[in-house]
Amino acid sequence: MTAKLDMDKLTQEVKALARLHGAVLVGVASIDRFDPMPPFHDKAPGGRHPRDYVPNARSVISIAQPVLNAVMEAPAALADTDYAMIAPDIKYAYLEKLYDTGGHAVQDRMLEYISQHVGQRLQMDGFDAMIFPTPGMHPAMDPPAPPLTEHQMWEGPSDTWRRAHNPFGYALGAFSHRHAATRAGLGEFGYSSVVLTPEFGPRQRFNSIITEAELVPDPLITEPICLRDNCLLCLKACPMFALTMRDDPDVKDYRSVESVDRNEIFIDTPAKVHAPSCRHRKDRTGGSPHRCFYGDCIRICPVPSKPARLSQRLQQVMSP
Repeated sequence: MTAKLDMDKLTQEVKALARLHGAVLVGVASIDRFDPMPPFHDKAPGGRHPRDYVPNARSVISIAQPVLNAVMEAPAALADTDYAMIAPDIKYAYLEKLYDTGGHAVQDRMLEYISQHVGQRLQMDGFDAMIFPTPGMHPAMDPPAPPLTEHQMWEGPSDTWRRAHNPFGYALGAFSHRHAATRAGLGEFGYSSVVLTPEFGPRQRFNSIITEAELVPDPLITEPICLRDNCLLCLKACPMFALTMRDDPDVKDYRSVESVDRNEIFIDTPAKVHAPSCRHRKDRTGGSPHRCFYGDCIRICPVPSKPARLSQRLQQVMSP
């Protein structure tokens, strides 16, 4: 009984510490939730399982901060208008930088700051803890090694390597914060392959702390959040066709299931993102009205409520 009380107390104290420093959502996953067994089918790639980082890991803490609605909506809407003092040929890049800073970089740094506070608290209590960068990592090759092109950095050094290890060009994240979030009961994956929470839909950023401490796990989501086939707006919003459902027989990767049961909660992602197509959307669409403004698949999502302000392109997508 004392051990159980101590576990409850530590869990509540760790969550309170995370919230004190700015985490809005906090959840805990037990380590068994990262094993490939129903309903957790996705298998972590080599080097990305929690116990690859902390051999005696028993819990993973997932934390999140929201992207503010106006930060999500205003830059994309302003791309449709004349923007004073900004030349037309750099307007998109300027506004995407505005969104990237207010909707990614701010949360990324704050989540890393929160993770450090939680990790050092756990270590002071005698439990090893591992923290991570929030976004993917894109290391530069210093001389004398030959520099890699952007294509090689994202998709692999050779066609042979890509076919064997990274056919879909995934970002080089050290750990899947999205999978940790679903396993910690914060949300479920949507058709966009982004995690949706009841509070913010797809509009938040996540980070994770792996620890030896045995914490009280949170219950998993039990009711669907993604509107599934009744919506499909995230898929329709992508002019690059970068989103593909996992029940497409041509879509395969390291994961152990190849079809989607739409009656189940999406603890694992039901969709795949072809990352190179998403990243190179500007190369094909330029400044045309059909251009995807960074994050449109998230921006158009009607969960938890319909967006108040959309670009002209997304308004057309939403029209019946």
